[in-house]
Parts: sequence; structure tokens; C-alpha cells
Amino acid sequence: MLSSVSPAPSPAYARYVLGVMFALTALNVMDRQVLSALAEPVKQEFGLSDLEMGVLLGSAFGFAHVVAMVPAGRLADRWSRRNVLGGGLFLWSALTSLTGLSQATWHLFSARVGVATGETVGSGPAQSLLADYFPVERRGGALSIHASGGTFGAMIGAALGAALGEAVGWRWTFVFFGIPGLALAGLLIATVREPTRGAVDGLEIQGPAPPFVVVLRRLAGLPTFRHVVVAGSLNCLANYALLAWAAAAMMRGHGLSLAEAGTRLGFYVILISALGVIAAGLIADRLGRRDLRWYLWWPSIASVGAFPFLAAFLVLPDPDVAFLVAIPGAFLNTMWVGTFNATVHMLAGPTTRATSSALFAMITSGLVGQGLGPPIVGFLSDRWTPAYGDDALRYALAAALGASVWAGAHGLLAARTLERDRFTVNES
Repeated sequence: MLSSVSPAPSPAYARYVLGVMFALTALNVMDRQVLSALAEPVKQEFGLSDLEMGVLLGSAFGFAHVVAMVPAGRLADRWSRRNVLGGGLFLWSALTSLTGLSQATWHLFSARVGVATGETVGSGPAQSLLADYFPVERRGGALSIHASGGTFGAMIGAALGAALGEAVGWRWTFVFFGIPGLALAGLLIATVREPTRGAVDGLEIQGPAPPFVVVLRRLAGLPTFRHVVVAGSLNCLANYALLAWAAAAMMRGHGLSLAEAGTRLGFYVILISALGVIAAGLIADRLGRRDLRWYLWWPSIASVGAFPFLAAFLVLPDPDVAFLVAIPGAFLNTMWVGTFNATVHMLAGPTTRATSSALFAMITSGLVGQGLGPPIVGFLSDRWTPAYGDDALRYALAAALGASVWAGAHGLLAARTLERDRFTVNES
């Protein structure tokens, strides 16, 4: 039930909360990405194959996300999102540090599952909180800035993780990486206020959130949501495969050191990707004032355009040329992240935003992206190594990136029904 409510929080405080959520998302992906940066020394110490390492990098994490993400969203729709975020941040940060104590493969696996469980709060609950601080005409930019925290976190995880790995070893690197999150958890609980749901839109929610089955049935009945899920899943498959394997591919294919591969990837690929995420959200907010379909048109075209640049980055024989070619591909490659999240919020009511975002992230990021992307590349690499040797991993990764072209087609299909489906939800 909706009714009038007092004015929304001040813009200055909203920007502060966005900054905290940006930092939370950066740590979320940083603690996830550090294992990719340290993949080679971890693989060697525990004697793992590429497929086994792909499962550790992707499936162990991704399927734990599938199990925990929707319950975290439901909890955030019914309880304090601030407390859900603070608790999840503390959990995953502590377990990141404890990963450094692993003495067996199952220790690593268990720690990754625990980190994945805590990190589920970084999608649905965080986006729902921000949606009640920023109105719809500024939400795309806000959610894109929030999402870009993930790419900055990936950059730090790749570059700093590789540098620390060479300096102090992979175990102490995990210990150090968990500490900032413990501090941020305290700051979040102490300074971030829980906003009134719907206040930024001039509405207040009275009564509990609808049952999960009702939310699922509503979203599944919307063609826009179905196509956005397919597009997001294919983009996540390509993106998570790239994040998981790019450093190892550059080390094997070009003979780069761990630190050099991580530093170059951090700047040429991950930092540029972050700028692309932010640019896409700001551009979509501006173009979306004339036609909301730009929230889907713009990133879908970008996904298709990114593929030839990133494929060339992986197969070119000269690493210096390859990293330069990667720049436009990296800028275009992640433009979909914030705008697709903003689209999901257009389809969801104020009492179902965390659940809807969590459901979207569960399928796209958890099940398909992290769950399938890295192991598929690992499987192809193992199969192609007899024929291509050290280049097999680069070729397998280039093949996986082709999913972004297919994603672009579904994004354009989603745009066809956005206006109709948004109207249906808002009137329901």
C-alpha cells in the first residue's frame, strides 16, 4: 500500500551513502578477484588442473551465490538493509583473511563458499538502499557509479594482489586483503541511515513485502525482464571468464611475470572498464529523459562492439600492442552493468527491489557468470593444450568472450517492451 511521505534524504548525504556503497562494492570484488591474481601460485602449491582451478575460481563461489543471494534480498526487503550490509561485509572480510590459513583444497573451497555467502549483500540489498536515496532520473548514474566500484575493486585485486603475492606470498596477501572490510563494516553501521522505502519517489510503503512466489511470477511474466536476464547472463559469462583467467593467459602466452600481468590488466582492462560503467550510466540518464529504451540500446550496442577488440587483445602475439587494443574493448565491455540494474529497478516496486535485484544477480552473476564462465574456459584450455600449448588458454578465453555478441541481441529485444512492462508494474 502506498501513501504520501516526507521529503527524501538530502543530496549531499545521498552522495555520502553512495560513496560508502562504492567502497563496499570495491571490497566485494577485490576480495573475490585476489584469488584470480594469485591463481598460478595457488594452483602450483595444491597441484590443481585448470578445470579444478576454474571450479575454485568460479563454481565454488558462483553456486554459493545462487543459494544465498535471494534469501539475502528477501531479508533486506523485510529488515534493515544497513544491518544486512554491515553483517555480510564483516563475514566475507573475516573469511577472506582466514583463506590465507588454508592447508588443503577443501579449506580453500570452504573459505570461498563462506566469502560468497557474505558477498551476496553487495548486489540486491545495496542497490535497494541506493534506490531509496536517488530518484529514477538519477538512478542510472548512481547505480553505475556503485557498480563501477566493482571494477575498481577488480583492478586493486589484480594489481595489488599480484604485487603482494610476489612480495609476501599468497597466504599473507589474503590476510591483508580482509582487514579493510572489517573497518568499513563498523563505519557503515555507525554512519549510514536506513531510508524510508519509497520516500525518494514521494511514496511510503505500508505492510510487508509480497511473498517471493508473487515477485517471481510477476517478473517472469515480463518479456523485458526475461531478455535482460539472458543478456546479463551472457555478459557475465564473458566478463567473469575474463576476470578469472586474463592474468594467467598473459603469463602463459606472453611470458609476463605475475606482477606485470596483474598491473597491466589492472590499468589497461579493469580501470578502463570502470570508466565505461560510469560513462554508460550518466549517458543513459541523459538520453533516458527522452526515451527510457536508451538504458538498454546503448549498452547492448557497446557489448557487440567490445568483442572484436577484446578478442584481438587475447590473440595478438605482441603484448604491448595487445594491451593497447584492449582499451576500447574494455571501455565498452561493461557498459551494461549499471544500466541493466537500473532497468530491473524500473520493473520492481519499492518493496521488492532487493529481491528483484538479488534474483537478477543470482542468475546472471552467480549461476551463469561465476558458476559457468571460469570452468568453461578451464575445460576448453585443458582440451586445447595438446594442440596449442601455452596459447590454449588465450584462445579458450577469446571464444568465451563471443557470448557478449549474443547478449547484445537480447538487450535490444528487451528494449522493445520496456515501456509497456514498466507501466504494467507501476500500475499493479
